Amino acid sequence: MPIVQWRHWSVLLAVGIMVLLLLSQLPAMEHGLQQRRQAVAVFQPAKVKWLTDDNLVDALSKLPLQDQLTKVGWDHAILTIDLLGTVPDEVWEDMGQLIIFSYAEMHNVRQLLIRVFKDKGEQRTLLMAAETRKNEWTDKELTELRLSDLMVDVNSNSKIRLSVSPSGRRWLANFAN
Repeated sequence: MPIVQWRHWSVLLAVGIMVLLLLSQLPAMEHGLQQRRQAVAVFQPAKVKWLTDDNLVDALSKLPLQDQLTKVGWDHAILTIDLLGTVPDEVWEDMGQLIIFSYAEMHNVRQLLIRVFKDKGEQRTLLMAAETRKNEWTDKELTELRLSDLMVDVNSNSKIRLSVSPSGRRWLANFAN
């Protein structure tokens, strides 16, 4: 056999051994990649601290509200929310949730406006409207509100200015009986 053929066979043998050695290292490289993949989550839930037009719907959709949101507005640090009210106790609970969300969890909400409607087919009737401002609430009061099952006692809380329509008075009286 000529020497040229031995060189070709020896080069081919050396390349084959190197490929075999590299292929044997693949499981170790895969294990290292798996550890790096575990350290980085694919989706990390973003904790919203500032409301913007872009994250308003996502932030509010995570709230466990009893009543249905019908309209949400965000303009110059004023959060406006319209609810379809069913039961007054659920509305008070939702108001508490919204106050805590707006003032304890978000850093840029200065004022919260809530309107509660009753749905009558194609027509909506305004039952009540509530307005409150962040500078009227202390951290302690927000913590107490959070610990009191999120129920807002609107009658004893002067921080919530409540306007009740005549339809709203009838609605409240029906549930008071």
